[in-house]
Parts: sequence; C-alpha cells; structure tokens
Amino acid sequence: MLGSIVPSSRFLIKHLLEPIDWAQARVIVEYGPGVGVVTAEILRRMRPDASLIAIETNTDFVRFLRTSARDKRLHVIEASAELVVEILRQYGYEKASYIISGIPFSTVSASMRESILHKTSSVLEPRGSFLVYQFSTRVLQDLQRNFRYVRQQFEPLNILPAHLFFCRDGPPSPPLQKYDCREQGSGRRIGSAHLPKANFASTKAWKQIIGIPARICRCKVWARSLWLSARNVSRRKSSSA
Repeated sequence: MLGSIVPSSRFLIKHLLEPIDWAQARVIVEYGPGVGVVTAEILRRMRPDASLIAIETNTDFVRFLRTSARDKRLHVIEASAELVVEILRQYGYEKASYIISGIPFSTVSASMRESILHKTSSVLEPRGSFLVYQFSTRVLQDLQRNFRYVRQQFEPLNILPAHLFFCRDGPPSPPLQKYDCREQGSGRRIGSAHLPKANFASTKAWKQIIGIPARICRCKVWARSLWLSARNVSRRKSSSA
C-alpha cells in the first residue's frame, strides 16, 4: 500500500515530528516507513539509547531500509501493523512512547483499520502520542473512536498536501507552534504552514520548495522510491493479467 509515490517533504516531516519530546522518547514505532525519508529524520533526532521499530509490509522497501539505514537503534520488521503488540514484546517492550504512521488508512479494510488503531492505542504510554499523516480526512472518525484526544492540522507544502492527526489518550498535548515558510535567499514570507494564504502554484517559491521532476530524479532516495513504486504497480498488473 502506498499513500503517495513521492516521498514526504521536509516541511511535512518537520510538522509531523514537532510534538515529540525527544528527551523522553525511548521507544518509537513507525508504520509504513517506505524508503525511510521520515525514518532518517527520526534517527537523526533520537536519543543514542532509544529504539526505532519500523514495520513495513513491502518486501522491496524492507530490503532497501535494511541495506541503506545502518543504525543499531533501527529495527526493520516485515509485517503488518496489526502485529505491533507482538513485535514490541519481541524486543522486550510493552509500550511505545510514540507511534508514527504513513499507512494510507482510506485504502485499508474497515476491520483491519479498526484492529490497527485499537492495538496502537493499547500499546501507547500514558503520555504517548499517535502521529498520523494522510491525504484525506476519511480516517478522522476512526481516530476519534479510538483516542480520547485528536487534533487535526494541515500541511500544504507537500506532494500531495497532507492532513495530520495528533492522537493521544492521556492529557492533551500543548498546541503546536506555527512556523513560517520563506522563499530561499530573500527571507520574504510566502505563507504559513498551518494557514496558507498564498497561491503557491503560481510562485517561484513553490517550485523551489516542492521541486520539479528533474530535481527529484537527481535525488537518490526519491528516485529509488519512484522506481520501487513503479515496479510494484507493474507486478500487480502482471499478476492480475
């Protein structure tokens, strides 16, 4: 399952990870890491003694992560997020500080979606959070049914623009700070990451922020992601034929 064939932008990653208290986060789980764009940033910010458990169902992505992200704190598991309880216990943990998900829940069956969300809620620490990014708001009601507090935000500076959901059962987390997006080199404000006011599609800044296909292809990780995604689509078409 792929939410998007284009990896997450740095703006989305910054917004998504903003609620994390890195000094306290000892066990972090990531659902659907793909080629590891978010994974790499988590590892960069994590404590030296923390653990990151990445759960991925795609064999090619698992192989890529295991060979490209050589970090003893990272454990890449080829499995469904439905097995999060068993996977945590396998590594000696009962609870996770944070769980981050890029799974496209709108493409998952209702029963599987409910199972994943219920088990996610059960393994979070009392002050832990479930951080989710999606390209639609369809999962909102499911999140509200499984978590006491759900805060929704929006990140326009991504392909595709993303909806973010910050979920927890403990005390509600403090509001996120807004940050500005500025055109490179000029310092001119082009919009707010939370409440965009500019027509980004018509500005040079938009192209600088998002990048054109040629720039994406020059990026090793992005190009690899596109190639793996295209191959998976081709395989599905061949098997269905």
